[in-house]
Amino acid sequence: MGLTLVSISCLTSAGYTVLFHENLSKIFNEKKMMMGEIPVDKGLYCIRGPKRPFAGVMNAKEALTMRDVHTRFSHIAPNSIKCRLKDGIITGIALDPSELTLDKCDSCEYAKATQKAIGKKFGDEVHMDLWGPSPVQTPGHKEYFVSFTDDHT
Repeated sequence: MGLTLVSISCLTSAGYTVLFHENLSKIFNEKKMMMGEIPVDKGLYCIRGPKRPFAGVMNAKEALTMRDVHTRFSHIAPNSIKCRLKDGIITGIALDPSELTLDKCDSCEYAKATQKAIGKKFGDEVHMDLWGPSPVQTPGHKEYFVSFTDDHT
């Protein structure tokens, strides 16, 4: 089954009213005429439609590697590819039986990287901050402050 997401803010901005009651979402137009109902399914209000095969792969002739399919389908997870092939959502391609796994995708790794790894031992990475001159001197007539922070500790 296909799945359609509905933006409630777009509906209300367009003048529609949405009522949530008894596991149904009802959509009304400006004249208070009901335009549709969306039932709750597993905790989500979903509009379900028929399965449709992805376009552009209907005439594939050769078996593709998991990496090829993963790349062509916008880097979706290999398990999702296998499930969609099994369920008939993706049609017209065959996976090379010798290449059913995907060890690592550099593009996916890069996209998921949000920060550098934290140092594993003392001194791996140290940050220094220098502040000053201070508007008020210390009793020892110092005007600057330096701090060192080790990522590991």
